[in-house]
Amino acid sequence: MVRKPATAPGRGMGRRTLGCVPGMFIVILVLIPAAAAAVAPTVIVSNYTVTPAVLMPGDEGTITVVLTSTASAATGSGLNVRVDAGGVNTTQEMPGNAYIENVLLNGKGLEVRTGSFQDIGEIGPGQSFPLTFQIRAPGEEGIYFPEVWVSVRGATGVKYPIPVNVNSAYALVKKPSLRVERTVPASVDPGDSFNVTLTLHNDGQASASEVSVGINATSDSITPKSAENYYIPELRPGEEAVLNLSFETDTSAPLGLEPVVVTIDYRSADLAAFRQVATIGIPIVGRAEMSVASIRTEPSRVTAGTPVDLTIRIENTGTADATSVRATIEGLALPGTKEAFLGTIEPGNDGPAVFSLQAGQEGDYPYTLTIQYTDDYGAHTTEQALNLVVAESNSVPTLVIAAVVLVVVIAAAFYWYRRRKEE
Repeated sequence: MVRKPATAPGRGMGRRTLGCVPGMFIVILVLIPAAAAAVAPTVIVSNYTVTPAVLMPGDEGTITVVLTSTASAATGSGLNVRVDAGGVNTTQEMPGNAYIENVLLNGKGLEVRTGSFQDIGEIGPGQSFPLTFQIRAPGEEGIYFPEVWVSVRGATGVKYPIPVNVNSAYALVKKPSLRVERTVPASVDPGDSFNVTLTLHNDGQASASEVSVGINATSDSITPKSAENYYIPELRPGEEAVLNLSFETDTSAPLGLEPVVVTIDYRSADLAAFRQVATIGIPIVGRAEMSVASIRTEPSRVTAGTPVDLTIRIENTGTADATSVRATIEGLALPGTKEAFLGTIEPGNDGPAVFSLQAGQEGDYPYTLTIQYTDDYGAHTTEQALNLVVAESNSVPTLVIAAVVLVVVIAAAFYWYRRRKEE
């Protein structure tokens, strides 16, 4: 990779001028570029592919380059670029990302059929994305070096030569090509541990040396239990290396696909440095769990022959929404409503299942509460044995009230009779 800063032609003049500047100003001038680089990250060409590897004169082919951000993974967000047939579109900007204004391919003897992407947008820290150019080989054989020009807003641009063989007898330098395979669990419950198998294949024609693999869990809810950095001295063509990774999750881990970023740095036979970024998607899928939070009757004391409202609050103690929640009571030898629909209950919440019954004779009435619900794992049914106590009907208070009313009526009638007699 070759980087040519816009200020390169005046570099010599700058050195002559610094000779008469006080030392303090020299320090300030040295620090200014460092501060600018910190707030305006750039990109590198981390990989490229020429298809076919050898073109015949006049043939058409493609050059695919992979651009990778140099920003630290702690200063920005993910890739925010979309490429379609009509060009490249972008969404909102995010601080700490590298904003790519345009990418061009200078043919240097090759005909560039399609090779201009304007106002691409942002690329997040440690993230990569490919761009493909269509080319046509010239009529003369040889090795050509078209250049990829990348313009990054507020940062140093990039010029990167790509060797293209047009039926040349001189073979190009062979290079490695690393491919990443991931084996992840179908689903992970929040709070559970899980394992990931990472396999690195070298599908290229040369060895990859000084292979460094970094594991970065982008979410605080996922924590590595195994090592986060691995070193492989050499990965020869056709060889593979297997890394067994272990992680644990927090009980409050958000549901959905959580990314784990894998950064692979290596060198080719000519000691050229390459970087490759892969993402492991961890499917965090919660599970709902239903239980009885409380049981209440109205009236609180159930007596024989009286109506009663039985309210059972059903709680979701799991980590995912419980949908289509339905509660029924079975085996209860009392007439009335024995089914209630609660709908959706979120984790940590509860909902009331109300049953209107008519109490029968005194005694214990065992019954079974059946709860049916659905979560991301499918439909579930849970049952719990409960008991309702019906007390004996107490008629004494009723007789007392009736007697009091009768006495009052008789006293009132006697008083009225005496008043009439006196008049």
